[in-house]
Amino acid sequence: MKKSNFLLIGLMVSTFAFAQKASDNFTGKYKTDDGGIITIAKTSTGFVGTDETKKVVLKDVKFDGKEWKATIINPKKDITASGEILLEGNKLKIVAHKGFLSKTIYWDLVK
Repeated sequence: MKKSNFLLIGLMVSTFAFAQKASDNFTGKYKTDDGGIITIAKTSTGFVGTDETKKVVLKDVKFDGKEWKATIINPKKDITASGEILLEGNKLKIVAHKGFLSKTIYWDLVK
């Protein structure tokens, strides 16, 4: 019984630790897994992310009441997908969905 209570409390703490908030601030420069730099800036309606050539790679980043939704664009492959983004410490977790497929990528905050 004690083990199950301990496990339940641990799950609740970890859920709250990674909970998304409308006050999350994604602004900054992030390094992608291929070495590129993405700059995320605040707009009047949410956030937008651009690469070094000023092409938009994240747009329509808005909080829907429980998570951050976004349109994710890969300009090199001309692919657009919907998805969610989440701050995890100094990393930005991006989960992109295209049809029944999904892909998770991480960008590191550049200090």
